[in-house]
Amino acid sequence: MDVHVPVTVASGELDVTAISQIVCTADHADVPGGRPATEVDIHIHENIAAPGAWTLRCSPNGTALPVTAPRNDDA
Repeated sequence: MDVHVPVTVASGELDVTAISQIVCTADHADVPGGRPATEVDIHIHENIAAPGAWTLRCSPNGTALPVTAPRNDDA
């Protein structure tokens, strides 16, 4: 699942807590294939036009964590 944010997270324009809230909300809003929300990859695209994305998942305690091996079948 792709989420586009209009700011650069590393610059401090968006708080880490806000990223966790965005990722966990997205995970729970639309879980493809009936998987648990903790298994859904969220791809964060910064600054809308910036190339690339980083992949996170919502942990069981509601914190966004980096994914080391993203799934290839997430929409």
